[in-house]
Amino acid sequence: MNGKSDQLQLKNYNRRFVLNYIRKNGAVTKTGLSEASGLTFMAIKNILEELEELRLIRNDTAESTGLGRKALSYAINERYSHVIGIHVNKHVTIVAMLDLGGNILNARHLDMHQDFLNQSNFVTALVECVEGVIEDTGTGKDTVLGIGIGVPGPVDINKGILLTPPNLPILSYLPIKDILESRIGRPVYVQKDTNAIALGEYWHGGMRNVDDFFYIDVDMGIGSGMIMDGKMNTGANNIAGEFGHATLDINGPLCACGNRGCLETYSSGIAILRDMRRQLEKTPEHPLYAKRGALEIEDVFEMAAQRDLLTISILNQAALYMGVAVGNLINIFDPQMIVMGGILLRNYPQYFDIVQDVANTKKMKGTKAANMSLSRLGENAGVIGAGEIVIDLFFNEQVNDVFAKNI
Repeated sequence: MNGKSDQLQLKNYNRRFVLNYIRKNGAVTKTGLSEASGLTFMAIKNILEELEELRLIRNDTAESTGLGRKALSYAINERYSHVIGIHVNKHVTIVAMLDLGGNILNARHLDMHQDFLNQSNFVTALVECVEGVIEDTGTGKDTVLGIGIGVPGPVDINKGILLTPPNLPILSYLPIKDILESRIGRPVYVQKDTNAIALGEYWHGGMRNVDDFFYIDVDMGIGSGMIMDGKMNTGANNIAGEFGHATLDINGPLCACGNRGCLETYSSGIAILRDMRRQLEKTPEHPLYAKRGALEIEDVFEMAAQRDLLTISILNQAALYMGVAVGNLINIFDPQMIVMGGILLRNYPQYFDIVQDVANTKKMKGTKAANMSLSRLGENAGVIGAGEIVIDLFFNEQVNDVFAKNI
C-alpha cells in the first residue's frame, strides 16, 4: 500500500514539474522537457499525453529542429478554467474574470469614492460586480476555480479578514472570505494587495527569470511584496511588506497607522495631497487655490503636466524620500530586481527616475547599480495578481485532484 502511495506521489510530482515548467517557460518540446527534468523521452511523452487528455495543455506551434523536421511544442491550455480576481483599492475596486494565462476576459469597476454607509453596502456592491463578470463571460460559476482578493494590509490571510487598513477604515475587521464564499459559492483566497501584485508581476510582468525581487507600490498609500525563490514571501507572521510604514523620522508627521514619520507620510499620494494643500493656503494666486479643500490626486498630475513648479517640487521631494528608503532596502536585502508601480509612477514618470538616482547614491559605495524596473502590468497589476493567487494554488496543489481522474 505504501509502495503504491509513494509511486503515485512521484508520478504526480513529475506531472506537476512538467506542467509548471511549461507554465514558466512557455511553449516547450518533448526534448526540452526531457533535458530539464532528467526524465526519459518516453516518460515525458506519456506525461504530455496525460496532460493533453486532461485538457491542461495544448499543442502549440511546431518548432524547427534545425534539420528540416518539425517538433511539436506544448503550452498551457489557458481556457481550461477561469478565476476571478478582485483588487480592493482606496480609489477603485476592480473585479475581473481571467483565464489561466492571467489574461483579463472582462472586468467591472466599483467606484470607492461613493459614500458606503457601512460594510454591508460595500459587500452588496462587490457581490453584484462578481456576479456581473460571471454573467458577462457566460461561463457559469462551475468553471470558476476560485476568487482571489488583494486587499490593503494588514490582513489575516488564514481567516480571510481585513484587519485595520489605515486608508480604508470602513472595511476594518471585514470577514470578506466567509461572506463571499457564502454568497457566491466559490472558494475565496485573501492576500495583502502588494503580495498579490508581486506574484502577478512574477508570472505576467516579465519577471519569470528573476527569482528574487521586491515590488514597491506607490499609490495613495505605499506597500511592497517579496518574491523569493519564485514564491511569494509573506514573512513568519504574514505581515511582511509594510514598506510604507518603515520609519524615516521618529518625530515626523503622524501616520494613519498611529506611528510618526512613516515613509507613507512623505512619499505617498496622501502625503502629496497634504503638502499641496498646505502650500496652496500660502499661494492664493495658484490655479488650484479655490479647490484646495477638495483636492484630488488627479489635480496634482494635471498641474505637473502643465509644468507647474509648486506641484513638481512637491512630487520631486516625495520621490527623493522614496529613493532614500529604497537605498536602505537595497543595502539590507540586495535583491536581483526592484519593480515599482502604482498611480504616482504611472502619472508622473519623473518619480521613478528620481527614486532610481537617489537609491543608487544611498546604496553601499563600490557596488554595481541596482536593477530597477517599472511595472509592466500597469493599472491592472492588482487584479491580475489577485487572480494569480488562485492560478498559482491550482497549478501547485489543486491540480492533484485533476490528476486523480487519470490515475
